[in-house]
Amino acid sequence: MRSAARAEMSELPADRAARLERETGLSTETAQLLAFRGELGDYFEAALASGADPAPAPQQLANWVSAELLGRLDDVDDPAQSLVTPAALAALVGLLTARQVTAAAGRTVLERLIAEGGEPQAIIEAEGLGTMDGGDELAGIVAAALEANPDAAQRVREGNAKAIGPIVGQVMRETKGRADGTEVSRLINEQLAG
Repeated sequence: MRSAARAEMSELPADRAARLERETGLSTETAQLLAFRGELGDYFEAALASGADPAPAPQQLANWVSAELLGRLDDVDDPAQSLVTPAALAALVGLLTARQVTAAAGRTVLERLIAEGGEPQAIIEAEGLGTMDGGDELAGIVAAALEANPDAAQRVREGNAKAIGPIVGQVMRETKGRADGTEVSRLINEQLAG
């Protein structure tokens, strides 16, 4: 009888937390949040199993479920009751993981998904929210920002890493947030060294 009763029981929250932590590499705190709030855990696992390509990083996906998505849903405790399907959120976070969209652009896409539903890639293409690559266009914008901020450029050359902020800020304003900050920093350092 005990075996039959155990077979009919759903997974206990503590067991689910341990499994999520072990199988997906989530932090203990995140795994416990998802396990003890079953609706969040169910949504997360459905998103993770959706087969999104590129695949989202599990911790980043969990953060977007619990903070970004849930934080934007007015008076809704279960993200499954929103227009944002688990597959759509997984696709969006996969694009973030692959750096094909910035976090700021991702939040814009999420707002549209919450309001209208749909597919993240279609929204990104329609709104021109894709990340700029590190090509000639971005290199030119970085060069112009260095020229416009000679004092900051000199401080970066002298080893003051914090001085890079105004230069990165100008590039981000110029690209309307579409440039990847890591790539911008790399280009700045490359151009200053060259």
